Amino acid sequence: MKKILLVEDEFIIAKDLKILLEKGAEYIVSIARNYNQAVEKFQKETIDIIICDINLNDHKDGIDFIKNTVPVNSTPVIYLTAYSQPNIIERAKNTTPFSYLLKPFNETQLKVTIELALLNYKKTKLNIKEDIENIEKTNSLTKREREVLIVLASGKTSKETGCLLNISSLTVEKHKKNIKEKLNLHTIGELVHFTMSSNLYEVS
Repeated sequence: MKKILLVEDEFIIAKDLKILLEKGAEYIVSIARNYNQAVEKFQKETIDIIICDINLNDHKDGIDFIKNTVPVNSTPVIYLTAYSQPNIIERAKNTTPFSYLLKPFNETQLKVTIELALLNYKKTKLNIKEDIENIEKTNSLTKREREVLIVLASGKTSKETGCLLNISSLTVEKHKKNIKEKLNLHTIGELVHFTMSSNLYEVS
């Protein structure tokens, strides 16, 4: 069951949304009705997703809460608002929300938006994890191994790679063996994919 932090200053709207979201037993909703409550609940509770109204009738609004309290990409954020002014949308965009729902909206729109936000957040986390792992693997390679990997991934044979780097094909094969062991890769196709996904061509 996912926990939603619902930041909404209007009591009736907050109550209705809580009932709506909890009736399917997929979510549990924690309500914050102002900026300070939102900060406190986010810091004390384990939150899976934030649904945040922009206008909180407070000294700070929902965008301020997200900007000041929620680290980028740490928790998916959905803004709910009746505002569609470009300057407000631009402020909201700067906090990298996963979605933005204009009032009024229906139950289906809300639930689909939540599902997509959670799905995209999961994909983002996996991509970040893969990027970190690729960086760690890349850092384990020597300068020469990186050079050999880039040339091999471009489609060159060991002999052609040796000629380009002024080393023997036997040395290239030794480097290739070390590269595969360090990266836990087994085929040229995997080496090509790793090289492209790690942006090694750009680094070179």
